[in-house]
Amino acid sequence: MTSDLNENLNEKGTGVEARLRARLVGNVEFHESIASTQRRAHELARESVNLAVVAAGEQTEGRGRAARRWESPKGCGLYFSVLFRPALPPSSVYLTNVAAALAVAGAVESLLGITLSLKWPNDLLLPSGLKVCGILSESATRGGVLDYCVTGIGLNLCEPSEPLPPEMAGRAGWLCPRVGFDGAEPDRVELLARVVESFFGWVALMEREGSDSLLEKYREKCASIGRVVAVEADGETFTGLCVGVGSEGELLLETAAETRRFHAADITHALAFS
Repeated sequence: MTSDLNENLNEKGTGVEARLRARLVGNVEFHESIASTQRRAHELARESVNLAVVAAGEQTEGRGRAARRWESPKGCGLYFSVLFRPALPPSSVYLTNVAAALAVAGAVESLLGITLSLKWPNDLLLPSGLKVCGILSESATRGGVLDYCVTGIGLNLCEPSEPLPPEMAGRAGWLCPRVGFDGAEPDRVELLARVVESFFGWVALMEREGSDSLLEKYREKCASIGRVVAVEADGETFTGLCVGVGSEGELLLETAAETRRFHAADITHALAFS
């Protein structure tokens, strides 16, 4: 490993902050180790902070969807949460996941030349089908109006030296083994900055024009569309063909009996990637 995240971010942290502040008004925090960047971002929201990026070299209590643990070993990835207060209706909050997924995919492709595909609802996959990124968006309302959003992103960069938990083995992938340049790591600071800048670009587009352009781009990169998938929702499993993503970001599943819509669920691609 050429350098760990702590060293890299501390070394160039002022550059990240300057890049973000040139486009946004907000706080940038970096922690060598923290329980959860998501938790810290929520704390800042309750302190009336309007915009913040909280990054960490390690999370000891990182979490993903459905309260699952998100493994965040030191120096192996980008772990960060973004606090923001978008001018969006509460019903559109789910689409911030879509915006974040597109931001990560665009930043990785522009900086590393690696094309990631999207697995509904918010996972990013290598061409091999291995997962390299997960996204979790949470929000709070006040008086029926959206108060704030916190979007957490965990991006796998370098495979840890310690054995993986059994539930991750054979499912998790890393960007660095796919990077050329004699195994050199990507510039983590630049990657973080590009993701955040692109993310806010997509959110701003939604604020101005709605979600049509966002969803059109998402459908282009969504590997679930046209695949046979198994959907787990409300304690049941449904298998069918994913025929599209709807206007609210929901998965459209065609079964033998009907077409069903899922706004929140876990899915498995039933057919292997080639």
